[in-house]
Amino acid sequence: MRLIFGFFVLTALSSYGQVRQKYDNSIQNLAEKMMAESDFRNASISFYVLDIDSNKVIADLDGARSMVPASTMKIVTTATALEELGSYYKFKTYLEYDGTIDSASKTLNGNIYIKGGGDPSLGSRFFSKKINLFKKEWFDAIRKLGIDSITGSVIGDATWFKDDMIPTTWIWGDIGNYYGAGPSGLSIYDNTFYLDFTSGPKSGDPTEITCIRPYVPGLNVDNRVVSANIRNDQAYIFGAPYNQNRIIQGRIPKNKENFEVKGAMPDPTYQAAWELSWLLIDSGLVVNGVPTTVRRSRAKGQEFEAKRIRFHEHRSPSLSQIIYWTNMLSINLYAEHLLRALAKRKYKDGSNFSGTVAIGKHWEAKGINTIGLHVNDGSGLSRYNAISAEHLTRILASMDSSKYSKSFKSSLPIAGRSGTLKNMCKGTSAEGNLRAKSGTMSRVKSYAGYVTTKSKRRLAFSVIINNHSCTGQELKKKLERLMVTMASYPK
Repeated sequence: MRLIFGFFVLTALSSYGQVRQKYDNSIQNLAEKMMAESDFRNASISFYVLDIDSNKVIADLDGARSMVPASTMKIVTTATALEELGSYYKFKTYLEYDGTIDSASKTLNGNIYIKGGGDPSLGSRFFSKKINLFKKEWFDAIRKLGIDSITGSVIGDATWFKDDMIPTTWIWGDIGNYYGAGPSGLSIYDNTFYLDFTSGPKSGDPTEITCIRPYVPGLNVDNRVVSANIRNDQAYIFGAPYNQNRIIQGRIPKNKENFEVKGAMPDPTYQAAWELSWLLIDSGLVVNGVPTTVRRSRAKGQEFEAKRIRFHEHRSPSLSQIIYWTNMLSINLYAEHLLRALAKRKYKDGSNFSGTVAIGKHWEAKGINTIGLHVNDGSGLSRYNAISAEHLTRILASMDSSKYSKSFKSSLPIAGRSGTLKNMCKGTSAEGNLRAKSGTMSRVKSYAGYVTTKSKRRLAFSVIINNHSCTGQELKKKLERLMVTMASYPK
């Protein structure tokens, strides 16, 4: 009876992933020692280290356990996008018109359309300090039509993606803020607006919004932010896509002028149409109709069936350039655009769901075991994502031999040098040597990347920790030691 019971327990533990080969080295030992600390009594870890050249596992601490990865999810999205779309892929935005042009009266008897193609970079501060260059390009293209009046409207068309800008598993507390800006078939200015605040001299004093940049037509902001004896931004914006009402509450540092808080733009497609319409009007063209979007018009029962004539094409920077900023600064919006571009390429529908399916199918076809890989968005903002350290590490190892390896690796922050790892591992063997994507959200910390060891072994690694009790800064220090140990391996 005792033997049967022992066999049952062993079998149960094996299926749970607790019985594994013992790795006796400095990396494994440090990870196990760390997880024995009181800060991790209620925590879970998934840790996996692989020698890329020999395909030998160096360390494994519950590496197969699926966990919430935060922004290391971008590793999966950007790698898939490079392999499916190619590093030279460019998003395209078109200007079109319907109706006819009367050359005698210089009148377009019809509408101007901005046909989005999923470009996340239009007016982006990450690609140019002159964020309005694309509008001048559009204006010049319209002037070349030889018209000085339009009987219809400027209409934004974002139908290249689905209208559901926000993945269904994102939370209410995120989606009004800049990092929760959702992807649109026609995005503009990183789908972000800026609020400038003046705060009072005392804690609890009310604040005043002095400027909204850019001007967002119809935006209504209920300001409940107060001044506080703090150093950082603790204000949060609440509001849904396509809704012009916003509530902002929380705290900002006291006695400040022009203190900046960033929010998610309610309707970037309408913003683009509105801005182009007023640019034309301010430049002397007559635009008789009010700016609108295909989505807004369809909601009123209006369909657009007239034949359109395409007269201008704008191309984005290359995919490799977009992916560089996606990973280097962990830009959620860019990752979500990449996910939907995958959906458009593979299933022609531009939806979040199809993008997640495309990712799973891609890595399954590459021979990676995708059991336990649950993708719900492209950026990692969703807490419904679940992925193991082994998944991430195997994907990193696969990308090492990809023809897009250089573009992919160059997008990863370098310890002590760049991006989200700029201030990590300075003065250690990991500085300038370790490249990794970080992930952070409440009760989640993760890193995934590459490091070359002291003995010139090339390692791919991933570590995910959920539900730690220490502060994020304290956990960061602990994981720095793990990174330095990997860089120094073997001792």
